[in-house]
Amino acid sequence: MLTSLALAATAAFAGPSAFAPSVPTAAGTAAVYDNVPAPTLPDAASAVSIETKDKQLLAGSFYEPKRRKGKSAAPAALLLHDAGASRDDLEEIAVYLHKKGFAVLTVDLRGHGGSATDAMSFEKSDEKGQNTLWGLATRDVDAAASFLLGKKGVHASNLSIIGVGAGAALAVRRAADDENVRSVVLIEPDPKAFGYNLAGGMADLGGLPTLVVSSKETRTVADRLQAAAHDGNGGLEYVDVTVVKSKADETLGDKRLKSSTAAWLREQVMPRK
Repeated sequence: MLTSLALAATAAFAGPSAFAPSVPTAAGTAAVYDNVPAPTLPDAASAVSIETKDKQLLAGSFYEPKRRKGKSAAPAALLLHDAGASRDDLEEIAVYLHKKGFAVLTVDLRGHGGSATDAMSFEKSDEKGQNTLWGLATRDVDAAASFLLGKKGVHASNLSIIGVGAGAALAVRRAADDENVRSVVLIEPDPKAFGYNLAGGMADLGGLPTLVVSSKETRTVADRLQAAAHDGNGGLEYVDVTVVKSKADETLGDKRLKSSTAAWLREQVMPRK
């Protein structure tokens, strides 16, 4: 099955220009089935299943926005895990963002976590199969964004995307072509994951507020990405860099990560009056 999809995956991940345009945010763009059985989730989360346009079912955790009488709809945050990982790695950040007023969705991309099947597993695939799966993951981001922005109580044009590792490329690709995206956070981004030129993609964001989170050992990578983005936009400074104390492979567990990321995001999408 993976082999038969290879051509489509190559086109899907060829570069920013190959990414599909903004997906309509009306509910029902992707088929959604709530309360699907799933592993133990945080109290604030509900298990959901999202169907992509190519009929793949994705397992997700949805954090419904808190009802705020007399206040506007909640901003949305879509969290994308690294290649070979799962949404479980992001639930701690999701819980924190939810407490800070965001409607949040974490999702297992195809072949990962609760979205893996016997016929489609990133872990069990060879390199070619993994490249195919990750290339097609752009469709998963489409469906996830459509689902989240179509939910009641969620601001339909206020989406932030957080991508980890190779997931940073998926976040940037979506942001470059979706006018509903207000900000992007890239945690330990892989600058050349699966052949994608992340620096070029970030330059295409053209001033969209972006935060790169890195460890001290990967600070050079973060600085280079920041410089490339600014240089590609005539010196316009729109990429911030935050350095945490943890090692690169422990960044998601860093004590400062949640608070610093949430504070930065709130500043972008919930500015003080």
